[in-house]
Amino acid sequence: MASIFEEIKESLTANSKGCAAPRTSMSYEDIATKLLNEKLFLTALELHAELCEAGKELPILKEFFSNPNNFESSNIKPEPYTSMPRSSSQATLDSLDMTRYSEDGAGVDERVAILEFELRKAKENISALRANLTVVTELENTLKTPDKSSAKNLAAELPIKPHEQKALNFLINEYLLARLYKLTSITFSDECENQDFEDWQDVGLNIPKPTELLQIYREYMRANGYDTPLSTSVAVQTDFVIENIEEKEESQEMAEQIERLQQQIAVLEQEKSAFQEIISSKENAIENPIKSGSCGTIRTINSNSTTPDKFELLEPLPRDMSTTTQEPEEDDSASAIVSLDETDPGDKEWTRLQLPRVNITEKSSTLSTASSRDLPVKFKSEIATHCIANIAGSLISSVEESLKRGITRDTLVDILAYTLPRVVPNIILNKREEIIPLILSTIYLHSNSSEREKLLQLLFNLKKRPQEDERQMILAGLIVMTKFAEEPLETEEILTICWEQSQHKYPERRLLAVECCSVLASYTSVDIRNSLMLSMLQQMLLEDKDPIVRTSVVRSLALLIALMDDPDKYFQCEELVLTALHDTSSMVVETASSILLPVLAQWALSLKRLHLNLLPRIILKVKNQLKPAHSQSSPNKDYVNEEKLTPSINILQCILPYTVLCVANVDTVRACIKDDTSSELSEEFLALCHSNITDPRIFYEDSVDVGVLLNTFFSRAWEDTSWPELEWFTKKLVFDVLDMVKSVDTTQENVLKTLLTYIYSLCVGFGKYITHSRIQTVFSMEVSELEKQLTTLSAEKKTMSLPLIPSYLVILSILDFTELANYFKQFLVVLSMSGTSISCLQIAASILCAREQTQEYVLASLWDGVMHQRSSVRCATATLFGSIITYISDRLANAKIVPAIVTLASDPEV
Repeated sequence: MASIFEEIKESLTANSKGCAAPRTSMSYEDIATKLLNEKLFLTALELHAELCEAGKELPILKEFFSNPNNFESSNIKPEPYTSMPRSSSQATLDSLDMTRYSEDGAGVDERVAILEFELRKAKENISALRANLTVVTELENTLKTPDKSSAKNLAAELPIKPHEQKALNFLINEYLLARLYKLTSITFSDECENQDFEDWQDVGLNIPKPTELLQIYREYMRANGYDTPLSTSVAVQTDFVIENIEEKEESQEMAEQIERLQQQIAVLEQEKSAFQEIISSKENAIENPIKSGSCGTIRTINSNSTTPDKFELLEPLPRDMSTTTQEPEEDDSASAIVSLDETDPGDKEWTRLQLPRVNITEKSSTLSTASSRDLPVKFKSEIATHCIANIAGSLISSVEESLKRGITRDTLVDILAYTLPRVVPNIILNKREEIIPLILSTIYLHSNSSEREKLLQLLFNLKKRPQEDERQMILAGLIVMTKFAEEPLETEEILTICWEQSQHKYPERRLLAVECCSVLASYTSVDIRNSLMLSMLQQMLLEDKDPIVRTSVVRSLALLIALMDDPDKYFQCEELVLTALHDTSSMVVETASSILLPVLAQWALSLKRLHLNLLPRIILKVKNQLKPAHSQSSPNKDYVNEEKLTPSINILQCILPYTVLCVANVDTVRACIKDDTSSELSEEFLALCHSNITDPRIFYEDSVDVGVLLNTFFSRAWEDTSWPELEWFTKKLVFDVLDMVKSVDTTQENVLKTLLTYIYSLCVGFGKYITHSRIQTVFSMEVSELEKQLTTLSAEKKTMSLPLIPSYLVILSILDFTELANYFKQFLVVLSMSGTSISCLQIAASILCAREQTQEYVLASLWDGVMHQRSSVRCATATLFGSIITYISDRLANAKIVPAIVTLASDPEV
């Protein structure tokens, strides 16, 4: 290729005789032909690009590079390693996997350069098309306004164009922000949701941004002569009349004040007339009371009255005559009017309404009897507290008041009188919830399902992103409306809208859908609740990306499971609970552990599936998580597993009271109940109940008091008898816990501490007798084997399960403090003399010293270590003092620890 450049250079600089040749001896076209003939396509491409930018495009190069046949594989020299097919016109550079092709070889570089050139040309074509479209639009505007004389007429006749509307919207929003009308600007931007007010380019293609709206107004006024100062012709007028400007301004202010006062008078007159009508209607209601329980009728008749109220109260009809009648010549006049613009002020029809008077008691704190399951009353109250959306009672009362006495002519007038004065002047976004009572009343009265659906859509779409107080207002209205619904059809219609809202892009809308499920679950039929509602919540739990929405889904699922009375749905609910327990968000996991899991455990307990299905699946999950964490050598991987393991073990801790009651609530224990058995549970056992929803006194209700039942179970070791649940505890649960302990590594301190806390709670929950006969026995055999390995100084230290030591010490802290002290001293000596790490003993000491009743016994064992003859034991004792000093009380620190530290400090071997 260098020779070619030299040849071209020589031809350009000299002729055949060696003289300087003129600059026009070779044209660009000759150079392009030479490059193409020599197949120097890359150089030709660069020349073509430079000429195009300079406005000197050559036809020969344009035709060559426009023809894709010139770049087929047959025309390109073979590549040494791989081939790279030319991308089609629909492919983009982002869609090409450039890492698959080697960058070696000139052919690859040429193809990449060609593709880049095509991409540049495509972008230039797009820009040219955008510019052409703008020019066409401007030409169209020019053609439609041929002269200035008809410009105003044409501007009035032609409809506004999309880019004109966007430009005006942009300028108006900019003016509102500049003049600090922020609230109006927010409302305006919400209503223009299809426009981006941050980018002027969204207005149109290549449209220059005009000046501010105020400047446009001033220029218009100046151009039309309205803004010019007043002038007089000296030739025709020699005297001027100077007006009193101050008097003119004062008179103008007085006129405005008079107009405002007249408006206030008109408003007061309307309120006065409204109050008079209310007073008269109350008097009529006292004279002609409505009988409770009568059925309602809706009838439209002709009338020549011009009164603005279109409702007339009818006397209650007999039960067999209560029908809905309508004049045959009338159309469907019962349809609800969504917009005030659709009303006909000249309509002279009267709508007569009659509905039953319903008595409503105060909102109960427990769930309604919407399920056949027999739940304890206190347990219902706890579920309602945790799961149902927290709606202020005042909100429900305010909405309920309008429906409390039934919808009549008078109550509907009250609703309109209360709502419309707040809605009309405050139709902006932050006041739209004021119209909710009116919408709900119309939904309640309307008999047409399609119109009700429209109104429900209007209700749910009042706000683009409804905040918590606005959602509470909507939920309060739905609660009251469902109380009065004669058929469950309206609830199904609401859930259909909720399903649509569950797929909305805004999380506030999805939250509203979930909260609707929680407040409507008690009023929904079993079929709808177990199918439509459960399916919607399941889909949102699995697919929604917002942890706040999934947390709300978990609360609603807990309420549905509490109301679930179909045993066939148990396994589906169990799968949903386990999915929530292993969610990626800690907030979802915490809510599922504290609310959803206890509700499912209560149902599993009643179905006898707690020890057969739920607990085995949770334990298996923990064991599977422990195995890879124990086998991995990477500290980062272990840390990740600790974050997953700790919540999984805490799940077992949360349902421990259910586990205890599962084993104790059998006929064998009931038969041993004595009359003098106490019903008071110990403080240690009640401390295991982290919330009221896990308290047996709350979630369990039977003829036998739960305190009496559990105290009877705690009073014996039950060695002479057994039952399936006790066998499961002894042969399955205890050994599963033992496997967990043996799978934990001492370096995983958080996991080990969490597991030790569960073992301690397990011993406290099942009492001293069960702990001694069925838990200590299993662990003592493993500990004896561990002691043999330590004392023999065998080479199998890698296989030793050192976490057995703190586990066994925790078990002994429940049974015998003296034995605890002896074993602590024994383990201290054995570990120190064998050269084994005492990190497991440090963990045990910190857990034991966290309880005041075991501090003295641990310190007594450590004092024996201070006085031990082996220096390794004394060094280990000094290390343990550093681990427990933060847990020891001041009294014991001064009496026990200070002398020990002084003694160790004077020891030259420590």
